[in-house]
Parts: sequence; C-alpha cells; structure tokens
Amino acid sequence: MERETYTSKELLIEEFSRIANTVKERYKVNIQLVEILGKRWSFISGEEEEFSFLPPERIQISERFGVVSNEWKKIPPEDKEEIISLLKKAVKRYEQG
Repeated sequence: MERETYTSKELLIEEFSRIANTVKERYKVNIQLVEILGKRWSFISGEEEEFSFLPPERIQISERFGVVSNEWKKIPPEDKEEIISLLKKAVKRYEQG
C-alpha cells in the first residue's frame, strides 16, 4: 500500500474546495468530499448543510472517494455530469500521486 503525503491530500482538498465553492455560488448547493471506508462514508471536506430528515445523495467518484449532498436535484443533469467529471479528474490526479 502506498503512503500518502500530507501535501497531496491537501492539494486534493484545495481542488475540491474550488469546485465546491463554484457549485455553491452558481447553484446554492453544498457538496461534501468523503472517504469511503467500507460501508462508512467519512467526511473530509466541504461546507455542512442544514439539517435534513432525508439522507444525502451519495455519488461514488472512485473506489476510495465520493461526494454527498442533500441538494443534487437543484443542479441540471448536464451540469451535474460536468461537476462529477471534474471531481473524478481531481481524485484521479491524487490517486496517481
């Protein structure tokens, strides 16, 4: 198993934050980056949403990372695909080291 460096994870979080800020500005939607640890999706970064009785929608980006939000439905499907594509590229760069 490869050792991850603090710097590379920080770069992933910074890139995610830029994407998340753009999503928030454009659509008024918060997204959170999570690490997938078996059945548990563990929060890494992002602005927390207001309390909701409904569970957040989960989107798996890679084997190890995903994003969650209670507000995905506010984003048009084609824009959602573009956001997911950007997130996948960021995660891929991180995972390749």
